[in-house]
Amino acid sequence: MSSIVNSLTDLFKAIIGVFWSFFTTAAHLVENTGIFVFKSAEGVVNLILEFFKGLVELAGGIIQFIVGNLIVLGLIAAAGFAFLQYQRKQGNTVQVGNKKLN
Repeated sequence: MSSIVNSLTDLFKAIIGVFWSFFTTAAHLVENTGIFVFKSAEGVVNLILEFFKGLVELAGGIIQFIVGNLIVLGLIAAAGFAFLQYQRKQGNTVQVGNKKLN
């Protein structure tokens, strides 16, 4: 009789184990699905933020390039103007083609 009770106890424990495994697997599935959805949403937000961060850095680099070129062109123009002023003060005529500039 004892072996029948032990067998029924083991059968009951096995059935409980199957149901417990089923519910823990379902819980892990729900948990991992939630993590997947959260990570995907986080990835989309990070993608958008990094895209706009890149656009801002690109615009800053272009503006820095333009300002740097304007400074160099301004220095060249100032040097040319200073040279023309120096030539005029020395009494030399500054001529471009057939036109006199002073």
